[in-house]
Amino acid sequence: MMNSKNKFTILVSVLAMMLVIFLAGCAQKEAGAQPSANANDAASSAAAASAEQEMVDCSNNEDPFCFVNRMNQCLPVTTKMTASDNSTSIDITVLGQVNETCHFQRKINGVLGLDCYFPRGTLNMDTLDQTFGNDKGLQDVVDAACKIPGW
Repeated sequence: MMNSKNKFTILVSVLAMMLVIFLAGCAQKEAGAQPSANANDAASSAAAASAEQEMVDCSNNEDPFCFVNRMNQCLPVTTKMTASDNSTSIDITVLGQVNETCHFQRKINGVLGLDCYFPRGTLNMDTLDQTFGNDKGLQDVVDAACKIPGW
């Protein structure tokens, strides 16, 4: 019988593999894309940049990469999960960039458990997995970035 830590590790591993496959596909598409000189592209880009800074809730999104893609870019995103005990609520949120850091929070049953400021480029699936106690060799990064409220 698998415990909740093993189930979570398997889930995170599967999501990481799916992310790699997805990103490889995106890189191939971008390589074949042709740049456009249309003036409307600038306005569209500005609107897209503004929309990127809005909080996106991926809790009920069918796209398995909804959270991961935005997290990797340090764009505002949140998702809710239920632990394997079916009673523990876990909220993970990226609030966005603060100076040269990426602001991340994790709440358990609505109580802030971690408040982290990861150096730019260090918040990814491995560091996220490490915040849940799954050893990815990044505990020093997590310890330096995260504070437990009240400590």
